[in-house]
Amino acid sequence: MKLVANLLFILGFCVATIGGAGFADSLENGALPLFLGGLVAMLIGGLIIRRLTHAAAHEEGGDGLSEDGLVKAIQEVRDQVQQLDGQSRDLNAHALAEAIDKILRGPCFDLGGRNEAYMRVLGNATYVRYWEGFAVGERLLARAWSMAADGAVEQSRAELPKSLREFQRAASA
Repeated sequence: MKLVANLLFILGFCVATIGGAGFADSLENGALPLFLGGLVAMLIGGLIIRRLTHAAAHEEGGDGLSEDGLVKAIQEVRDQVQQLDGQSRDLNAHALAEAIDKILRGPCFDLGGRNEAYMRVLGNATYVRYWEGFAVGERLLARAWSMAADGAVEQSRAELPKSLREFQRAASA
């Protein structure tokens, strides 16, 4: 079915292009019906492709690609950042950078690698409600890592609560 939808979209594009070429100086005979027919074929093909893609993403939903799965994944990151925030006073700059790196390369990376799949399954509005806080929290955590890697351990420690707040906001969205 996806092949048929793709062919319909491509055929619609070609027909609309041929029809559009008839709008040069004066309107040629049959240009408007070709153009409009091509646009309609493109629209139908595009809608079918979108529905098939959305349906395929929902089939992947058993792999944790659900709203609950996203919340649990964000909570896992939040819990690790919260634990690190409590331990950060006992860590030197190198150890703090390694601990942050473990979170960034682990659950943050895993979750970030699935962002498009979550967007397809959840839809844009639901996805953005969670992802906005997660993305800000991840950036602040990366900033804390950068500070720790540069030896600015106090500034790095100060970024952890900011990152934690964003992950908490995302988890409770």
